[in-house]
Amino acid sequence: MTTVIPDEILEAKEVATLFKVSVRSITRLAEKGELIGFKVGDLWRFQRSVVEAYIEIQKPKQQQRQHEESC
Repeated sequence: MTTVIPDEILEAKEVATLFKVSVRSITRLAEKGELIGFKVGDLWRFQRSVVEAYIEIQKPKQQQRQHEESC
């Protein structure tokens, strides 16, 4: 029988550390539905793959903003 290892689950504080922002900033993104997560009791949890996808989606937006500011 093969065991499937689930996607790593991160706490809000771990995501905040990756993003170099406050935990509150991460919970706000989750509450607005911008960063997909789920709650365990009162605590937010995030799949690493979802966090990495969010980062990839944000990169072109940031690059576009930088381009517009330099023009």
